[in-house]
Amino acid sequence: MTAVERTDVGGLATPYPLSAEHVRQYRENGHVHLRDVCTKSEVAEYREVLKSVTTERFAGASKMCDRPEDDFSRVFMQTFNLREADERAARFIQSPRFGKIAADLMGVDAVRIYYDKAMFKEPESWITPWHQDGPHWPLHSDHVLTMWIPLVDATIDMGPPRFASGTHSCRILGPRGIHSESESFFHDYIRANRIPVLEEEIPAGDATLHSHWVVHGARANTSGRIREALGITFYEDGMVVDDSACSAENRPVIDANLGNRRPGQRADHPRNQVVFARSWTVL
Repeated sequence: MTAVERTDVGGLATPYPLSAEHVRQYRENGHVHLRDVCTKSEVAEYREVLKSVTTERFAGASKMCDRPEDDFSRVFMQTFNLREADERAARFIQSPRFGKIAADLMGVDAVRIYYDKAMFKEPESWITPWHQDGPHWPLHSDHVLTMWIPLVDATIDMGPPRFASGTHSCRILGPRGIHSESESFFHDYIRANRIPVLEEEIPAGDATLHSHWVVHGARANTSGRIREALGITFYEDGMVVDDSACSAENRPVIDANLGNRRPGQRADHPRNQVVFARSWTVL
């Protein structure tokens, strides 16, 4: 493990009571739903901070009906690395509580942040097609996951994430990308193999965590309300950049979110903060 020092991010240091059953569910299914990861007051406080950053970045966006057919914002609006734009957002996103959950689920000694991303799914947005994250990222490992945190109660008609349980065990299953072809391929794959799909409401304060190999997506938002959510992707400290999961035409992947580290180099750029390490005082 890379030698690290703990950064005082304030707040949210109280550990979450992760159980052995939570760990079993994550490792067996590739995803897990955790209840009450944040208190209502924590969600309310940091929602305002995160919304402030995203609202500024989304200013000037055209109406849904005026966007090109191939514009990904028809699926959901996204913006990256809010923690680098606001110190208060960083205190939330770099929480040791979140980092410890990720480390415990993956069974690793320390974790870094790959990136954080606001994902606001607007009313009348399209489905999020079935896809896998792993083939898009130059981190080829079983020790990469995303924590998905709704900032409002994510009801079924808003399009919370849905997961094809157990599909992480095969790693790469189908086409790279998030588009109609991936939707069609994985839809047929799930039906043909009778794979169970979990989709449930996720109240504000809860969180889901999923392996970057598990097949997942979301239905369209028909609620009339914006589905506000934050995703934080963590990976095991000590990894090297490895784009071997990416399609041939997309290699080598040199990712600004990893500080433009190249394949074969250690993924330890300063922007990829260590947010939990067992060498720290136990929380």
